[in-house]
Amino acid sequence: MSLSIILVVVFVALVVAVSLLRFFKLRRARQQQEIEALVKRCHRIDRLLNIVPDRYLPLITKTVLMEYMVSSVSLIKKHREERELVGALPHYLQSLSELKAGQQATLKDRVQTSQQLELIQNALQSLPLLLRGLVGKSVLDKATAKEQAAQIRFGYFLAHHDLLVREARLDLDIDKKARALEKLRLALAEMEKVAAYTASEPVIKRLNKAIKQVESELFGKKARVD
Repeated sequence: MSLSIILVVVFVALVVAVSLLRFFKLRRARQQQEIEALVKRCHRIDRLLNIVPDRYLPLITKTVLMEYMVSSVSLIKKHREERELVGALPHYLQSLSELKAGQQATLKDRVQTSQQLELIQNALQSLPLLLRGLVGKSVLDKATAKEQAAQIRFGYFLAHHDLLVREARLDLDIDKKARALEKLRLALAEMEKVAAYTASEPVIKRLNKAIKQVESELFGKKARVD
């Protein structure tokens, strides 16, 4: 083999080697970027799940998010050290098991303050976009995502309703009937925004009953009769 051929072969080998090194370097960089994005998304979901009580978060939505957390954290564990998320993995697994059994630990928890309401509503507002992202990753189908978005919207207004009803009860305790009535009517207006959603029917029914009772106490015979 002539020297020129040897040099060509060596040159080609070097080019191939450099190309392979560049390819693997780029692949590692992309992988790191994907893992970093996954870590950020998991922290975001974790915060959301800690903020929103089960009363305002559909069971299917929470189950899907918890399944995503379990699979994502398991993947993260293989590629990088992430103590906070990896340390919480047993909790995610237990929560997922409970959710699949239909158990919702914070189902009775309700909004207590306006600050809590703001946190919950902000979290719920971000959920539909998050679900669309999961559709793009084939974690969730479009029909389910759309259905869950409707339930999340119901939870958004239910949260405000709960705070208004709580405040109305506190007003009634100190005999501020007019102020309580105003808050009950505001709560009714909130629920009427999602009146098409079946779960709102009993809530609206209870509100109308409470409003009539307060009106009767406040106005006597002038109370509205439907």
